Amino acid sequence: MASGSFNLSRTGSTSSYITFKCAWSSTPNQSANTSTVTVTVTASKSSSSTANTYGSQNTSVTVGSASQSASGSFTLAPSKTITLFSKSFTVAHESDGTKSVKISVNVGGNAMWGSGSQTVTLDKIPRYATVNQSLSAKTETTATIAWSSDAVIDYIWYSTNNGSSWSGINVADGTKGTYTISGLSANTAYSIKTRVRRKDSQLTTDSSAMSVTTYAFPYANSMPNFTIGNKLTIGIYNPLGRTVTVNILGADNSQVSNDTTSGTSITGYAGSGVVNALYASIPNAKSGTYKVKVTYGTQISTKTGGTYSVNENMCKPSINAVAYQDRNSTTTALTGNNQDIVRNQSTLKYTASGLTALNGASVRSCSVTVNGQTINLTVSGNSATGNGGVIDSGTDIDAVFTVTDSRGLTGTKTVTISMLDWSVPSAIITLERQDNFYTATNLTVDANFASINGNNRITITYQATKEGDSSASVSGSVQDNVTSVVQLDNNYAWTVAIKLVDSLGGQTTYTAYISRGMPIIYFDRLKSSVGINCFPKDEESLEVNGVNMERNVMTASLSANVTNLVVNTYTKVPLDLSNGVGSKLTLQSDGGIKIGANVSKILVSARASIQGSATTGRRHLRVMKNSYTNNNTIAWSQDDFPASSTEDIVITPTVGNVSEGDVVYLWYYVPNSADALGGNAYGCRTSMTVEVIG
Repeated sequence: MASGSFNLSRTGSTSSYITFKCAWSSTPNQSANTSTVTVTVTASKSSSSTANTYGSQNTSVTVGSASQSASGSFTLAPSKTITLFSKSFTVAHESDGTKSVKISVNVGGNAMWGSGSQTVTLDKIPRYATVNQSLSAKTETTATIAWSSDAVIDYIWYSTNNGSSWSGINVADGTKGTYTISGLSANTAYSIKTRVRRKDSQLTTDSSAMSVTTYAFPYANSMPNFTIGNKLTIGIYNPLGRTVTVNILGADNSQVSNDTTSGTSITGYAGSGVVNALYASIPNAKSGTYKVKVTYGTQISTKTGGTYSVNENMCKPSINAVAYQDRNSTTTALTGNNQDIVRNQSTLKYTASGLTALNGASVRSCSVTVNGQTINLTVSGNSATGNGGVIDSGTDIDAVFTVTDSRGLTGTKTVTISMLDWSVPSAIITLERQDNFYTATNLTVDANFASINGNNRITITYQATKEGDSSASVSGSVQDNVTSVVQLDNNYAWTVAIKLVDSLGGQTTYTAYISRGMPIIYFDRLKSSVGINCFPKDEESLEVNGVNMERNVMTASLSANVTNLVVNTYTKVPLDLSNGVGSKLTLQSDGGIKIGANVSKILVSARASIQGSATTGRRHLRVMKNSYTNNNTIAWSQDDFPASSTEDIVITPTVGNVSEGDVVYLWYYVPNSADALGGNAYGCRTSMTVEVIG
């Protein structure tokens, strides 16, 4: 406890026999870092005085920034001391526990006066120690913490969970040191705090939290993709340089390698032993995913790595030899061997031998592709055979054999197939009556057929059927490119079937037609009809090449105006006047022109004079045969009419196809029944002309 005193100075008219004294003492409060300062002010009178001093007084005291006062009446006798003021103050210390404070006293009243001040030093209050911590070292399961303080420490604690729980360590007295936390989990983050106890005050102080992550046990941290046979570098997480065993595991979990290292990487894996083991681990795939197992003591880490792939150039399967042969006895008898293949006739057998798969793979299949067609062969051991069909090629063609291994890799070998062109025989056939009239008929067949090494032969036969008969009555055989005479009655037309068959059975049948014997000019027995290069079909006619030279043309017209017309539908024009020549065309009572026998083509034209009503719009005109349909339309025209106008719609000459019995009509289409069709009052205003042209 600190204490002290000091005298006040007299002021005013204070008696020289009176003295003032200020005494103080302090009691510290350690937990609050404060002191209670008690101040007592007294007045004393010398024994030399003989009289009392009395009156009223007012004493004020200030400690630091706090002030208090006391007042009242007093009597001060010689050789006596009286207390004017005695009170306590609470004074806060500095953070380090020290404190100096000024005490000021002022005595007033009506009988004595004094004042004085003094700065005093209070007892230092022991405070909390400071604490700093840092990571000194760590392993997978331990952490060593360095600590320091500004005061002597006699005990410490540590927490790994940010102060939720604590563990104590008895340390030698001192201001710094280290401690080790054991039993931690690998690769785990901890929030570490250090608590120190100050020896003198026994107060504890906690450090701030420090995050510490323990090391993981060694493991592979870099496992790139690689091609078997190339150098591979595996990265190892190994910060403490542990001696570890590193194993590569293949896609089938087989152990491929076994190495030891204390470094952070390991390089190699291109030796034959590892290469062979890697290939063996993926016999049915082009690639796989490997794993890396790192072992340190009882700690084992297995990580999935990248992809390892086969070196396809080093792994392609191969074929030692390939062959083909014709297995069709008919074609081999004709060619004289089994290596000349006849187009679309020979059937083939394919053989591949010496099938070899590499680097742990096995042969899965073998095929051959010829002319775009693939044939799967049957594999047995290291050979494969299979049968194919015909080949549609007239020139030599490659057969590509492909062997496929269990990884899907392929190897090929090619053989060229010797092809002989073949197709069914064809011919240029000439069949004509002698002098274009007689029964004796010349037949020439100029055949074209495959040689097949000069061994192919052709057989030509014919069968002739008379017009009206159901079966042939004349037949025989002829030689290639030799004109033969066949007797075909010239009173009838004949159908002749000519059949060509070669040595392989390829055959073609042609059908030829020969008409009746035709004179250059023919007169019927009544001498009423004449045919030139034809027999006349019509009576009293001249016909050339089957065409009647008589002109047949007819114009049908309207005799009078037609009013009260049918609207918005195609309607026949009732043509009732006709003028024409020839016997093939006939005007019908409903205004149509009927087509006679042996007529197939006509030339039509038409016009119509339409007196338009007040309705503007489009009027139509069509030439159609028989009934109204689009398919029966031969010609068509239209025009847009102003109101109350008269205009002509014209159909220009147009060719149409007809048959005997067809009736050709002129059709109109108007929007108003007040329209009218113009008749012959002023000439042929509405008419249709039909002329036979074939």
